[in-house]
Amino acid sequence: MYRQLFPTPEVAAWRRAQDRARAVPRFTPGSIRLLDYELQYSDLLSLCPQWHDIFIDGALEYRADSAAPRILDCGGNVGLASLFFKRRFPSARITAYEADPAIYKMLRANLDANGAGDVESVHAALWTENGRVRFLAEGSDSGTIEVRSNGIDERTVDVPSLRLRDLIANDPNGRINLLKLDIEGAEDAVLADCEPVLDQIDSIVMDLHEFDPLVRQAPRVLELLARNGFTYAVDEFVPQPWRPPVAPGTAPFPGKALLWSMTVRAWRA
Repeated sequence: MYRQLFPTPEVAAWRRAQDRARAVPRFTPGSIRLLDYELQYSDLLSLCPQWHDIFIDGALEYRADSAAPRILDCGGNVGLASLFFKRRFPSARITAYEADPAIYKMLRANLDANGAGDVESVHAALWTENGRVRFLAEGSDSGTIEVRSNGIDERTVDVPSLRLRDLIANDPNGRINLLKLDIEGAEDAVLADCEPVLDQIDSIVMDLHEFDPLVRQAPRVLELLARNGFTYAVDEFVPQPWRPPVAPGTAPFPGKALLWSMTVRAWRA
C-alpha cells in the first residue's frame, strides 16, 4: 500500500506514461518527459516496458570495476540503456548501435538532449560481416536483420552492417567491460562469429530470442559462453503467444507459445 500511495519517481513517471499510452495510437512518434529526461519515442506503448525494465526493475544494473567502463550498447533503440549507463557511470565510454534509421535519429536526439552527448552513436546493424543488410523495421523495439519473419507487420529497409567481431578486436580501449546485446534473434550467429575475440569481453547482458521452433539457438549460445570461460545466469523469460506460430490445436499443449525471449547475464569469475 505504501508503494502504491508513495511511488518512487521512476514508478510515478512510468504510470504517467502508461496512462498516456492508452490514448495514443500505436507507432505514433512523439515526445514525453520522464524524470529529468526529455525523450523522443517511436511507439509509446513500447517505451513504457523498456522504462520499467531498465529504470524500475534494474534489468541493466551492473557493477563495474572502473569508474569509466567501456560499454557497447548493441541495439540501442531510442537510447534508454545508454542514458541509464551514463546515469550510473558518468565517465563511461559508450558506443550505441541502432539499425533502424528513424529510431537512430531519435537515439541521437535523446542522447544530445539529456546530457549524454559524449556517447558515440552509430547507425548500423551488427552482423557477421561489413556491408549492407535488409532490416525489418517494425517501428518500435522489435526490428531485426532479415533472417526470419517474426509474425508482425514490418517494412524492409536497406541498412549498413558492421561485423561485431571486428569492432571488438579493434576497439581502441583494448577491452570491452560490458557488451549489451539486443539484436532480435541474431545472437547465435553474431556470438559464434565473435568467439575468437570473446576473451576481450568481461561481461555480457543480452536478450536471447527464440524465433524458430525448429532451430533453437539458446543451447548453442549458452554452451559457447561456458566454453569461453563465462559464468551465466538466465531469467526474465517472456513467452510471446501473440506471435505465430503457436502450438496447434492438435498438440498435447495447444496454444502454447513457441517464440520467446529471455535475459542472459554472463561474466568472468
